[in-house]
Amino acid sequence: MRTRHTARTGLPLLVAVLAACEPPPPASIEIHPGVDTADAIGARVQFTARVYDERGDLIPDAEIVWSVVERGVATISPTGLLTVTGPGEAAVVAVHGSLTNWARMIVRLRAHGIEILAGDRQRGTALRTLAERPIVFVHSLTRLPAADVVVEFVPADNGHVAPRTARTNARGEASTAWILGPRVGTQTLKARAESHEIEFSATATHAPLRIPEATLSRGRLHVPYRETMQSSGGSGSIVWSIETGSLPVGLALDTTGVVAGTPEETGDRAFKVRARDSEGNEAAREMRLLVCEGAARLAPGEVLVDGPVGASPCPVFLPAGGEGDRYRVAVVRTDIVDDGARTSFALKTIRPDAGGARPAMPAREPPFRPPPEFPPALAAGVRIADESSRMHERLLADAERLIREYGSGATLPDTRSASDRSGPGVAARKDPPPNRRRLRPYLDYRKSCEDPPPALRTAMLVGYNDHLAIYQDSIQRARDPIRAADADMVLDYYDAYGASTIEEYFGGVPDINGDERANVFVSPVVPDQVAAFVWAGDFLSSEVCSWSNEMELIYYNRVMFSLIAAAPDSGHYQALRTMVHEVKHLGSLYTRTLLGAYQPRWVEEGTAEIAAEISSRKAMEAVGGVARGARLDRDAFPPREDVIITPENYGVLLRLARMTLSYSGVLNSISVNPTETHHYYGTSWHFHRFLGDAWGDAAARADGAFFTALNDGATPPGASGINLVTGRSLALHMEDYAAAMMLNGSGAPEPDRGFTTYDFPSATWELLLPEFQPEGLYPWVHTGVEPLGFENAIHSGTLAPGGIRFHEFQSDGTGWGVELELTADGHAVRMVVARIR
Repeated sequence: MRTRHTARTGLPLLVAVLAACEPPPPASIEIHPGVDTADAIGARVQFTARVYDERGDLIPDAEIVWSVVERGVATISPTGLLTVTGPGEAAVVAVHGSLTNWARMIVRLRAHGIEILAGDRQRGTALRTLAERPIVFVHSLTRLPAADVVVEFVPADNGHVAPRTARTNARGEASTAWILGPRVGTQTLKARAESHEIEFSATATHAPLRIPEATLSRGRLHVPYRETMQSSGGSGSIVWSIETGSLPVGLALDTTGVVAGTPEETGDRAFKVRARDSEGNEAAREMRLLVCEGAARLAPGEVLVDGPVGASPCPVFLPAGGEGDRYRVAVVRTDIVDDGARTSFALKTIRPDAGGARPAMPAREPPFRPPPEFPPALAAGVRIADESSRMHERLLADAERLIREYGSGATLPDTRSASDRSGPGVAARKDPPPNRRRLRPYLDYRKSCEDPPPALRTAMLVGYNDHLAIYQDSIQRARDPIRAADADMVLDYYDAYGASTIEEYFGGVPDINGDERANVFVSPVVPDQVAAFVWAGDFLSSEVCSWSNEMELIYYNRVMFSLIAAAPDSGHYQALRTMVHEVKHLGSLYTRTLLGAYQPRWVEEGTAEIAAEISSRKAMEAVGGVARGARLDRDAFPPREDVIITPENYGVLLRLARMTLSYSGVLNSISVNPTETHHYYGTSWHFHRFLGDAWGDAAARADGAFFTALNDGATPPGASGINLVTGRSLALHMEDYAAAMMLNGSGAPEPDRGFTTYDFPSATWELLLPEFQPEGLYPWVHTGVEPLGFENAIHSGTLAPGGIRFHEFQSDGTGWGVELELTADGHAVRMVVARIR
């Protein structure tokens, strides 16, 4: 039997009586603007602040004391006029008495000019790298270094540079290596930064006859071959011959340097060639020619993995087969690192039957894909979720700092007995919680646990059940109270679907203060657009951290409850799934605080998103929708002519929306945010959903044990824990994950280790509706809506850690087929190929 209570107090009457006696005290400060940006030194921004009393009335002429944290970025006058002094970010703080609030100032300097520092007017041999690297200096309007500006180096005269683009460092400098072209005389190199350009020059001298140190292009068994030997320097015509060794059977070299024929055996042959120019100058070189196996023949649904990059000299060769044979190709980065460094790659598609010498390799630019649009309630939910994600990242970083400073011994013990931790059968507490509590609010703009602590705030009980007690800041409640009905809706949802999810998937919630409930503090300290958060410092003893409330506490934004009130019309039910997400953090963060070793953010948040999703799947099943372990597709939602968002399915829809936004963009990652619009919560949820389906048997509703094991204190954090629980490395999981994405809902047979509880192409199509759908369907291939033909082309791109880029190709049934040659500037890159039809 569920229990639910709503607290009733006489606080409004008390406030009215006090107001009649004396002016109400100041209660809050508002700052405008909350965030501002500038791109030049000396720029000015006027900040203003207003002070309100506890009734919400403006206090005129309230004295404000202004200050700036990080003074190297800006200074501020007593009237709030900020002057930019340098690049970076600063906090603008307004103080009135004991009240404090803050805003953000972000300064990113623009490039206003570019100059040569070194490497100009050199002299060197044609086709060789110059001794000194060309270096440029990019500066702002006031000649300060402009950092993180992209500089493009463009050589003329068939020269080369490496790298072609570089970002300026903190000193405003960028450089490259310049390899001169073959022409003797003056050669030039341009350096461009935004709209600014400068030119280097160098003098190239005559190059001697030489044969480049390179292996001939590989051949394919039984596929016609033709390749021309390359030389540089020398004069006049070049005569070629084989000095020692021999070519593979079926191939021959003529005097013009052409190797031609049809290979009749595989293997790597070594031989020595000699070149002689018209003046009698000679050059010789040991050469190799590799003949690879024939085409890889896959049936629809079969998968081939090639990599890591550089592991095999023979790239994948797909046969021409029949007209309409279709393949999906995923370029996968399998390493997970926190620094977010990007890896560039190039996927070459080469037809070995192109004829002539080397085929032209045009660069194929991916088509522009506008970002997806969502129904208004989901669009608002994504914005709130993204801003919440940013704060959660800061909170997890703060938790790691606290453990380093105070040690895990400062964590308070769990008061539950061993039997109380056994699962959902535990008897729940029935006695009411106190009508008011005194709580210290977490202040995001200050270094936590640093004395003096925040002042205690009175919080009034709004409602409770056997699992949760919801309190609201008393001053906020006097001005803007939560409706009891809205609090009840959150309590009822958690009681019906959240509590069992937390027990089944994560082993319950600790109880360090002995009240057998998690407390929720609705407070104005929760920043705008942040839904809710958990601060791990509340698990610490107040003897070491004076800020600690010594309890399981969730901070909540009052706006989340207001949105529920409008939900029948707006469909905004984010508060329901958010509560389950945050309660999961109470358990997992407490366990890791106690151990002194946190999960990486992508695992901590990805599994918290699993908690929100599963509660939503349970709710959908309870009202007659798709069963939790069944395959969810478009039929799980109401008809298109109706509002598709319900209280039950909102948690699923928001997961799908964030995943869609991430994977239909240019860059994605399961562990970092490579772009402003990408937040790894959507992709990390999707990856953990794959693990739960493929390794936890979610179709049989058995994945709870998998996630419990993954979050258990005895399991190592991050990739090591996934390896321990599954017996498979993260790199191999990334391969399987890419294959599962490419084959899910494709019509081809799906892998044994794949998605079982979602048909994502169908489910996301229903979510977005036709007018909102990004180009193509899940997994949103980067080559466009329609597959490309088997052609000679280069498909380049960038990968973030744990990122995937999808391509799709279709044969017209002519020729021999196509090679897929993958190169990358990092070895943790692999290629996964799946036959779709």
